[in-house]
Parts: sequence; structure tokens; C-alpha cells
Amino acid sequence: MAPTTRVSGDRIRQAREIAGLTQKALADAIRVDQSTVARWERDLVAASDQQIESIALATKFPVAFFRRRTGPEFPFGSLMNRARKSLLSQDRDRLRQTGRLTFELATVMAEQFSEIPVHIPQADALDPRKAAQVTRNAFGLSPDTPLTSIINRLERNGVFVFAIPDEIDEHDAYSLWADTDPRKPVIIVSAGKPGDRLRFNVAHELGHLVMHRNLDGTLAEREEQADLFASELLLPEAAMRVEMQPPLTLTRFAEIKAKWGVSIQAAVNCAWQLKIITERQRRYLFMQLSSLGWRKDEPVAIPLERPRLLRKMAEQVFGVPVDYARLARLVGAPMRLVQEILEQHSTKEQLKGTQTVATTEARAMPRKTAGDVIDFPLAKRSRNLEDRTG
Repeated sequence: MAPTTRVSGDRIRQAREIAGLTQKALADAIRVDQSTVARWERDLVAASDQQIESIALATKFPVAFFRRRTGPEFPFGSLMNRARKSLLSQDRDRLRQTGRLTFELATVMAEQFSEIPVHIPQADALDPRKAAQVTRNAFGLSPDTPLTSIINRLERNGVFVFAIPDEIDEHDAYSLWADTDPRKPVIIVSAGKPGDRLRFNVAHELGHLVMHRNLDGTLAEREEQADLFASELLLPEAAMRVEMQPPLTLTRFAEIKAKWGVSIQAAVNCAWQLKIITERQRRYLFMQLSSLGWRKDEPVAIPLERPRLLRKMAEQVFGVPVDYARLARLVGAPMRLVQEILEQHSTKEQLKGTQTVATTEARAMPRKTAGDVIDFPLAKRSRNLEDRTG
């Protein structure tokens, strides 16, 4: 009988899903039945050492990964909202498991630092616009102030925001409350999205965190509420009733985009939701956007925001440049994958250089001040992470 070493079925599933493999695809790659893979993943039977080596080869994960304890609980969260949409279940599983691995990496490193308290409101009982107003107030923003640096502001307020290298057209971001003690709010964003689209989707996911811990209402209702929350958070009604004075042309909406950091399409929809323009005017403006080719490629480029906290922790623990090999060993993951994840996060120089400025004649958003460059309160603790056995 081939020798066996105790491994985690959960880790086999995690590596398989990150690699984008179905149970059948993995079974075919290592020449076993699909039912065997299913039993491994449910910890009903043990895989031999030789089989684990074959799994490692097929998934490109180190053998040590499969011998680690089960990873942290990481619910699907708002990813479940995409279950009936165009997002494939295989893509959804990969997004969740890559996010879960990134969360594990962050929580292991976070043991070295003082915790950043969570300061986002809970507003399940409020209507979406009121919930967004409460959130803006918690962030110290007046109604006439654009919300710049939304990602880094969330990081300062205790939300884990992670960027992962997956580029999927049908997906921008998802959110959840991780089952830690205390529970931790998490937002995962995908690579390759325009800056304005990413900002709106992060605001949308914040809406889920603020309003939907109890998952009340239908899926469609929760999605509509999160969209209204995002619109009010980024385009507050009080300010828009001043900004959106007729004539509301595409040129005027481009100016609003440059100042407030949202897409022209989101600004048009906001004007319609607030009954500043009629449905007929909204349709006409969208017809103009289509005829100009702006539905997919709008003018006025909003620079891409990147999370900073994960990379800052890695730099403080593993130096600059980051020693990716040592970092990857913390969670037993492939060095290539960990490097790809970390490279989606901002360096200090990138964060300082970020400008929400436009590339048209429209008025640009103000350049960041020194106070917008985040200095996270990461007080070091005296622990040796690399002594962990996993």
C-alpha cells in the first residue's frame, strides 16, 4: 500500500478551484475517478503521498500546502448574488478561493500589528440613501465633498480590501463578513477594471456590508439597494441638485465625472433617479453615448485606485523589495500566485503619485493632499511569523 500523510481535503478543493479545475478535470489529470477526488475533498478517504504529489503538479501548489490545517471560514457573501447571472460557477469558486487565500495571508501577517478598529456603520433598517448619508457622515464628509480615495479610506476604517489578479468581464468585486472573532468586513476587487467603474463597485459592495448583514429581502432588492447606496455615497443628492443644472449635456456630465470620480453613465442614472431628468432624456443621453462609442470607452480617465494595506504589511515584515518566497511560505502557496496578488496592491510611491485627474477639457478633481496618503497605524508586535507550523 502506498504511504499516506494526513492532508486536508479542504486544501485540495481550494487549490483545485484556484487553478480553475473541475473535479473531473483534476481526476483526469492524475488518472483517478472523479468520485475519488470528491471523497478526498470531503475527508472521507486519504490520498497517498504519490497522489498528493500528482495533485500538486496539476494545481501548481506546493505539496506543503495540502498538509496545512483547514483555512479560515470565508463565506461567499455577495458572490452569491451572481449565482443566477452570467458569472460561471467555476469562475465564482476561483474568485472566492483566491480571495480566501489572500485573506488568510493578511490575517497571518496582521498578527504582527495592532488591529485597525472597524468603523463602518450598520444600517440594516435605513433606506439606502439614508444609509449612505450616515456612512458619509461617519467618514467625516460633508454633502458637497467628493469621496476621494475610497479604497484607502475603507482600509483606514478597518475594512480589508484586497485586489486579486483574476480578470473576468462579468465580475468587478464582491464583499462579505469573514467568520473571524470579531467578524471582519472584506471587499475583494478584480483586476483590469477602469477607475470609475471600480470606485462605483467598491461603493456598491460597501452598501452590502453596511445594509445586508442579515440578508433581508430578495437578491434583486438587495442589488438595487446597494446601487442606490453607491450612487448616494459618491453623488450625494444635496450636491447633485446644485451640480446638475440644465442644460444637462454629455459635456456637463463629463465635468461631473471628473470632479466626483464616477462614470458619465452613473451620473446620468443618478440624475434620472433624482428626477432631475426624465426617462426620455435619459434614453436620449444613452443613445448619444452609444453613437459616440462611449458606452465602453468613456472620455475623462479616472485613475485606478489600488489597496495598500496588504502590501504595506508585507513590506514591513519581509522588506522592500518584498521577499516573495518567504511571504509565500506563510500560507504554503505558490510564490508566483502570491507575487501576482501583491502586485495588484499599491506601493508607497504609487499611492503618493495617484491623482484623480482627467484627460479631457473637463474640470479635474483636486490633487491629493498629503493627508490623503495613508499612513496606516501598524504598530509592530514582537512575533516571528515564520515559526508558524501551519
